[in-house]
Amino acid sequence: QRSTISMAGPAPKPFQNKTLHVTGISPMVDETLLGEIFGAFGELISCRITQDAAGVHGYCDFADYQSASTALAALNGREVLGSQLGVAWHVQNSGQKEDTTGHITVFVGNIGDAIDEYSLFEAFAQYNCSDSRIIRGDDGRCLGYGFVTIRTQDDANAAVTAQDGQRLMGRPLRVSLARTPRLSEPTTSANRAPEPPPSSDINVVAKQASDTNCTVHVGNLLGTESEETLRKAFEEFGTIDNIRVPGKNFGFVAYTTHMAAAAAIATKNGTTPPGFTRPVRCTWASERRNASAPVPSGPPPMVPPGYGYGGPPGMPPPPMPPPPGYDMYG
Repeated sequence: QRSTISMAGPAPKPFQNKTLHVTGISPMVDETLLGEIFGAFGELISCRITQDAAGVHGYCDFADYQSASTALAALNGREVLGSQLGVAWHVQNSGQKEDTTGHITVFVGNIGDAIDEYSLFEAFAQYNCSDSRIIRGDDGRCLGYGFVTIRTQDDANAAVTAQDGQRLMGRPLRVSLARTPRLSEPTTSANRAPEPPPSSDINVVAKQASDTNCTVHVGNLLGTESEETLRKAFEEFGTIDNIRVPGKNFGFVAYTTHMAAAAAIATKNGTTPPGFTRPVRCTWASERRNASAPVPSGPPPMVPPGYGYGGPPGMPPPPMPPPPGYDMYG
């Protein structure tokens, strides 16, 4: 069934994002087909495809937040005509980021994969929220918890009282004031060693991770970079096994050899490759812990001020079942 794209709609409410940014679009997909795919989840205000130095981008403007959120959860990572879509909230940069050093950090637990930084921020915006952060694993999936920073103690207390137990996208939140270390305590997580200093020596970089680690974490992305953009920037160092861009400002480049990854880190860290708009931060990706390893006992780890730990991470929800009407394009 062909969806209808209307060219008008209600004015968006404050802090309510309804626009999705789409990457990984197949050359066989035009604006009409993209509109049909995303229009299966709700009324579209507009759907457009643009191309720049960073690649091909699609922008789908929905009439309401819930439809956009459902489309994001269902279509992100879905293969359409041989190409895997990357779907994220489209967020405009609004100038220099606010310094949140002196703000109060609130822990938010039991959040699902469909929730990102923008929707988490939106849930706490009325409490004088200044920033939000979702904690993700090496695969980019939400670990079930995140943090928001709030400008005053009174507003933070009000947010905890009002939001604890409230549902966000169907899941009851666990909200509490985060526990952060004193200024005299080290700012590194108890279960993670400090990151080694950057180096341009390939051999030095290679010794900073185990020989089985072949993956580069690429940070400080703008959010418009595609997998193809990363491939062109990093393919000179060796055979690439796979590339993932699971978040707005980071991605992973997995090589087939440890030394290829080391060469990429040593050479590219701090540079601005062609197709990028700001210097990239290249480090070793964290290796996954063995599932059979014993779980550490004791209290939760301390973390740096600004994103303190307030409770144990929740389990991520199972993937959403695909709604009818779009799997025919896969």
